Formats: sequence, structure tokens, C-alpha cells
Amino acid sequence: MGDPSATPPPELPLPSARVLLVGVLALVAVVFLPTLWFGFVYDDHWTLLANGFLRCPEELALLLQPEATARHVPDASRPVAVAFDVLSVQLLGARPVPHHVLSLALHVGCTAALAWWLRRRGVAAIDTAVVAAIFGTLAIHAEVVAVVSYREDLLACGLGLLAMIAADAAARDGTTGRARALALGATAGLAALACGAKLSAVTLGVIWPVTARLGPGSPLPRWRAPTVALLLGTALALAQQQHVLGGLSPYEAQAGIHAAGFSRAAVLAASVQIHLGYVQQMLLPLGLSPEYVDAPGSWRDAATLMGAAGFGLALAHAIAVRRSRPLWTAVAITTVLAWLPTANLVPMPNMRADRFAYGPSVLVAVGLGAALLSAGRALAQRVGVPAARLAPALAFVVLQGAFAQTAASAYKNDARLWEVALQRAPESARAHALLGELAIATLRRGGEDEGDPVVWARAQAHCLRALALAPGDALPHLCAARLAVARKQWSAAHASFEAALDRARAREDRILMALASVTLDVPELPYAERIARVDALLARALREFPYASEVAAAGGRLLHRLGRPAQALALYQRARKLRPERWDVALWGLELALDLGDAAAALTLWERGEDLWSEADPKLVDAARSRVYDAQRLFADSPPLEPLPLIDLLPELPPDHDLR
Repeated sequence: MGDPSATPPPELPLPSARVLLVGVLALVAVVFLPTLWFGFVYDDHWTLLANGFLRCPEELALLLQPEATARHVPDASRPVAVAFDVLSVQLLGARPVPHHVLSLALHVGCTAALAWWLRRRGVAAIDTAVVAAIFGTLAIHAEVVAVVSYREDLLACGLGLLAMIAADAAARDGTTGRARALALGATAGLAALACGAKLSAVTLGVIWPVTARLGPGSPLPRWRAPTVALLLGTALALAQQQHVLGGLSPYEAQAGIHAAGFSRAAVLAASVQIHLGYVQQMLLPLGLSPEYVDAPGSWRDAATLMGAAGFGLALAHAIAVRRSRPLWTAVAITTVLAWLPTANLVPMPNMRADRFAYGPSVLVAVGLGAALLSAGRALAQRVGVPAARLAPALAFVVLQGAFAQTAASAYKNDARLWEVALQRAPESARAHALLGELAIATLRRGGEDEGDPVVWARAQAHCLRALALAPGDALPHLCAARLAVARKQWSAAHASFEAALDRARAREDRILMALASVTLDVPELPYAERIARVDALLARALREFPYASEVAAAGGRLLHRLGRPAQALALYQRARKLRPERWDVALWGLELALDLGDAAAALTLWERGEDLWSEADPKLVDAARSRVYDAQRLFADSPPLEPLPLIDLLPELPPDHDLR
């Protein structure tokens, strides 16, 4: 991958290519091994835990229809990623450790696919190992590996690399007839799958031809047909996107995107600085953060002008030296192409995120590997020590790996995540709002923080700061509403929930149900009007968010409070299907049985829910246990007020289950 005219370096005894690759993959796994014990954070709660669609594998075909968008299936614009999540949840359940193992395995798999691609291109084993080690340990990958719901980037990258490997096979002179047809079909199919995982892969059809002509490795002679196959696969994915969403961008219909409030020129000026930051973070991993504050830029800013000039000069130089330094040309052009989908050419919810660098970093790693190996060859020649050839690359990998572990630690749990986020981005309204909600949650759970004036003050301060920073966003108003609920200020909570709903651009389901819940307690409203409003809000939520477990669970609780047991049971059953690990729904079903005087059903539910009670609030479990035993003692022979199939809420225990 270096300059072919350079003096051959001193010989360095090396293990076989297979041993080298296994060693590199083990190193990558070790660097991110601590993430296996992390919890669920960020969008994990929405796209994995609360996403009931993942519990409905029989409805997978819905992803190919516009109805998926109408029913608010999370990430319906990424059908391959959603299908993968359906499979993973069915196999792994909702425990974080297995999902983190899967994310790490996908990252290691992407590293292996990169090594495979380079080896198939004829790149030397040691060069391949260096590039793979650089890619696998880049600290900027901490976010995408540590956050389970971001494995869409891992899938898109892995499938994209496999598509390029298939395209390489179809482009070789020795591939003819049926083998070439199969390779071309695989190329198109894998490209479609990559784009179906995430649309950041749409530039595959223009990236691969550049690498086929300029490197890494030897030029591929028959590049036109594979290019057509890649473009065909991309076109199929875009056509499916257009059919399901009614547009090419999943954010076209999402009103209120923050960046859309800036002029296009200001957004693009900021994007220049953002991408300059990505390059800096790959070279020297400083400034990595779980949170960035979107802000407009200006074409008069020195950073914008210097960044644009630097990118332009680098690209011009790469094109000018395409004959003498084809690899540099390929890396420069393909990196620019790979970043186009996330370059803020269209409004996106986040202008910047570390995960946007995952796919482009494949190409950056190739360039970094070549540069570090070239420096190592020069060093080895100078000092006369063959091992010095790898010194720059090893130093870089050690540096990146150390920073990667440090950066990943920010994603250990939600509390740590948002504390770090606020340190890195003090003006983030989202960080303030979510830290406020976390503080309020500790107050609701009770314990030693219950009634602590410091915790109350901290929660209020975060909510007020969030409102001051972003009064037009939903999250600050949601924080204020939660605080009002904790204080039992129902009218204030109602007003804040309504303000949050008016400003929400996505995920309105939890706001709708919270608003419905507090509406029942607003003293200023006549009771009949409260009931009517609750019914309207619940009907809307059930209609628009049929796969949201929170809608079914909270809706069942509301109907339970309103004295509609049959309807409440139906929603509890739906909530159990959409998220069976929720202990609160099982406990509410038990309470429903007790309220109806069905002592036998209550005892059965108590015994069947044994595994869930260990996760539940001990105070609630103790109260339920007392009620169950009191019902057995006092009402065992009394008929229930309304016979309902309550025991269907929880599955049968295995015959050999030992009830403790």
C-alpha cells in the first residue's frame, strides 16, 4: 500500500496472515470488552425495549408497506436493521449483556470484512493487519459499539464491505459465466441490504468504482458491470424507501428539526467545521462526546474558511497526483463520498454524531495505515531495526485503544451518559432535560433520596435551564411536566404536557399517555370532561402507536382506574405481548384480579409472576403479597365481580418449576 519506488525495508519475521488477523480481531474485542456490562442507553429504550413491533415477527411484512410509517414503527425507514432487531430480540430477549455481545461481534465482523476485502485485493498480510487494527480500535467508534440501537451503522458498514467484496469478485478477469452472474447478483442484493440497514450506504455505487481503479491493491479491469449492480441495489433500496415513506429522506415529514431553523448556508458552514472535527478526532481522539449542540456556522468564520480551503486543497492535490499516488487519491475521494449522506445536505435531527464517522472510517483507516507504514519503513531504514517498521502504527493503535475505552465508559448507563454529556456540552437543553427527568425518577422511586431538598432543587434547576435554552423543544416541557407530577401539581403538569405535545416531532406516544393520566386529576375540569378527554387521547394513541408498549400499559392502567376491567385486561394483555419483561404490567393485572375479587386468579398470577417480582419495587411487591394472602383468607370462596380470563396475563409455569 506504500510507494512502490521506495527502498525495501529490512525484513521482519511475521506470523501467518491468519494468525495476524486472529490477533487483530482479539485486540479489537479486548478494547471494547468493558461495554459488555453496560446497560441500555439513548435510543435503546425506544427502539428496543418499548418497541413492541420487535415482539411481532409475524408482522415483518409490514416493513415493506407504507402502513409501517402510519403505525409509527420505530426506524421503519431501515427495514433491514429493524428485521435484524426482531431476530435479535426473539433470540436474546431484553437483557443488555447479550445485545452488547452482539454489537461487539458486529464490530469485530466489520473489522474482519475489511481485512478480507484488502486481502482479496492483494494487499500484504501485514499491511492488512495494520489497517484492520486501526479501524477496529478508532476511539470515535466508542458510541456505535457501546449503544445497542446504533448497530444499524455496523450492519450498513458490514453489508457494504461484503457488497464490495462481491463486486471485486465479479470484476476479476478469471470470473466468467455463472460465477460472474452470481457475483453480480450478490453485489446488488448486498448493496440493497446495506442501504436498507441505513441510507448512509447509498454512495457505495460511486465509492467502489474509485477503489477499483485506484486501489487499494491492483486495479480491477471489469468494473462497469459491478458498478451497475451496486447502483441497481441502491436504486431498489431507494425505491422501497420512496414507497414506504413517500420520500427519500426519513426526516422530510418530521417537523421541527432543529437544524431546519437555520439557513441552508449556515448549516453547510457548520457542517464544514463538523467534518473538520471528525478528521481531527480520527487523528487525535480529543473532543469525543455523547452530546453535541447544533449551532449555525458562517462562511465568514475563520474555521469555516480554513476548513473549506483545507478540504478543497486536499481534494485537488489528490486528483492532481492520481497517477503517482493513486491510493491517496482513492482515500480522499471516497472519504468525501462516504460522508455525503450525513453532511447535512438535508435537515437531520442531529447535525453531528460520532457514529456518522463509522462507515467513512473504513477508507480513512486505509489511508492512515498506508501513511503509518510508510513512516515505519523510513524509521526502520534509519535505525536499522526491522521491528521499527511497525512502531508508528502500534503507537497509534495503542493511543486509539486507550481513548476508545475511556470514551466508551460514558455510555455505561443513562445517569453517567447525561452527566458526561452535560460536562462536554453545557448548553445542551436535551442533557439538562434528561438529567432533570432522571433526578425526578429517583424521587418517585423513594429510598434515601425521597424528599431530599437537594435532589428537588437539582431537578428543578435542570428543567428550568432546559426551558431557557430551548423553549421550542418538547423535552424541556416534558421535564417540567414530570416535575409537576412529582409535586402533585396536576394543573401545571397538564399544561406542560400539552406544551410538550405541541412541540413534539416524534415519539409522542409517551407524552399522550402521560397527558391522559394527569388529565384525570386536573381539579379545574369537570369530571365528565376529564373522561371525554382521556378517551380521546387514548383512542388517538392506540390508533397512531399500536406497537408502543407504553400506550398499551398506561392505557390499561387508565381503564382500570376508570372501572372498565374488560378493556383494561385487553390492553394489559397487549402490553404483555409487546413487552413481556415489564413487571409493572403483571402487577397491575394482579391488582385487577384482586379488585374484582377473583382470589384464585390472583394467587395463580402471583405464583406465575415469581420471576418478575425480583425486578419489581419491593414495597409494591410486599403490598401485593399481603393483598393476595388476605384475599385467600377472606374471599377464597366468593365469586368474582366479573369473570375475566385474568390468568392469561402470565404464561404457565413449567411442570418442574419449584415455587419458592
